[in-house]
Amino acid sequence: MLKKIAAAALVAGAATVLVPTAAFASASGCNEGTCIGVEGQGLRVESITADSLSGRDFYGHYHIYGGGIDTNSSTGNWTPGLGWTIYPRRDLPNGSVLCVEAWVKNADGGHSLRGRPCVEVRF
Repeated sequence: MLKKIAAAALVAGAATVLVPTAAFASASGCNEGTCIGVEGQGLRVESITADSLSGRDFYGHYHIYGGGIDTNSSTGNWTPGLGWTIYPRRDLPNGSVLCVEAWVKNADGGHSLRGRPCVEVRF
């Protein structure tokens, strides 16, 4: 229980939106113009989508992680509604927190974080 509280505090402290689900079917949420959509049933996650809200296109990349998943999209122009989807098609550990980050590429070559929405897969 203490680990869950510590993890939740860490996630909340990182300016996230955490959408807990009692019996996971699908979940979504947005934070600072960046959105996550997760589809599945029980603990099985079929797909995870990273996207942006209307008017929030950017040049950079998405990062999807949590529950043993850790992957980055290619760097490019991302238009709202044409997000990036991965297909784990597997069971994740109960209580897994899945997050999406949007990283905007700066003119100096660095990156700026724009949003980190998260959802919890729980049964």
